[in-house]
Amino acid sequence: MRLPGVLRDRPSKQQLAVFAGYAIAAAVYVTVGVFYTDFLLSVFVGAAYLLLVAWLVPAGVRRLF
Repeated sequence: MRLPGVLRDRPSKQQLAVFAGYAIAAAVYVTVGVFYTDFLLSVFVGAAYLLLVAWLVPAGVRRLF
């Protein structure tokens, strides 16, 4: 029995780097949310955080290097 291509193909280094960035962003968000509950419960702050950390920070880093 052969596995579908999605299950047997390994992710590339770029895909792993993107996943690691999202995982780190999520860990920081939850950590800040433990200390500041209002930060964790606000939908607008969460959306702004995701925009900032997942899009603007990597774009700025790519521009520097």
